Amino acid sequence: MNHHDRLTKAYRGLNADQSAALAFHYISEGNALEFKRLGDAVPRKDYNCPDVAYQARLDGFTRFAACWAIEHWRLRCHKAEMLGAALVANRRGEDVEKADALLDAHERAESCLLALDVALGAICAEHGLDADDVRRMAGTEAFKPMREGMAPDADYLAAMQAGLAQLAEAE
Repeated sequence: MNHHDRLTKAYRGLNADQSAALAFHYISEGNALEFKRLGDAVPRKDYNCPDVAYQARLDGFTRFAACWAIEHWRLRCHKAEMLGAALVANRRGEDVEKADALLDAHERAESCLLALDVALGAICAEHGLDADDVRRMAGTEAFKPMREGMAPDADYLAAMQAGLAQLAEAE
């Protein structure tokens, strides 16, 4: 038995974790021959799984929903932080400009939350999803600002719509 036969036999005795670690090592070394020999020794299996296109689309929708939720709660926290800081600044008698700047930041966060909801509705409509399903997964409801008549931030809306659409369409 020559060296290569013993090595191939040893490769067949490795578990999946060991094989993958060794394959990674061969890739890092640029050892294409041993990488191929190891790959040839890995057992072949037949799998029964859902259609790949279905799974890819579902994964894209899930990534989209997760990113929307993260951004929604990030903005909610920022909004609450700015409002709380403005109230503290006001109670402490700090300068009015500081409190006004914090209230402006609070309103910008609300404007971005409105834009995020508009982007959600547009992307969901385009892909046959229900926006309330995404909100339910995020543990929230449609955003309602403190002040009536507030408009969504147009620049933020465009950015979110583009970025979230890419996630929803990813395959």
